[in-house]
Amino acid sequence: MLNAMFNTAAAGVPSFIPEMFDRTPVLPDHQIRTARLSLRQVNESDLINFVELFSDSAVMRFIGIEAGYIPSYKEIEQMHSGAVQGWKTRGYGRWSMFDAETEEFVGFCGFRSEQEKPELICALHEKFWGLGLAAEASGACLSYGYESLGFTEVKAFTRPNNLRARKVLDKLNAEFLNYVKFHGVEGAAYQLSLESMEF
Repeated sequence: MLNAMFNTAAAGVPSFIPEMFDRTPVLPDHQIRTARLSLRQVNESDLINFVELFSDSAVMRFIGIEAGYIPSYKEIEQMHSGAVQGWKTRGYGRWSMFDAETEEFVGFCGFRSEQEKPELICALHEKFWGLGLAAEASGACLSYGYESLGFTEVKAFTRPNNLRARKVLDKLNAEFLNYVKFHGVEGAAYQLSLESMEF
């Protein structure tokens, strides 16, 4: 599945500032709080959230080997199971994110493993696009990865024409590496590092 699923990212989001997230999370079980979001590990209860998110044609526009393909319920079950197991097998993974005030499910953000390296991925419901939440969540997850999970660098990939995703990666000071074949699909490859983060 072609990720940085940043089709949900906001165009024109503000540059990163420390106030957008807590750089030293002290909550249990990898919980993260930002100015507008509450993030927790993906768990078994999130299957319905995954089904709703990945059944949305707008969200799926830039996601997957076949862009725009809506996965079946069984396929989404497998995606959800993989996200849950990631934390158990690798010690890192994806967070489900919720509006900090309303507790409404916003999407997910975090990391999957790509050639044994963490890869940043993010997907939000369309109603939350354009608000800077993809950048806010991604920055918080990256900070947590560097400070609490021992990451030194993180990969990110997106389709070249996914301009929202690429703008978010620019906001994160991601280094564009090259255009590559990513699981058989043309992708724009990026690398992020602790040194490149703006605080």
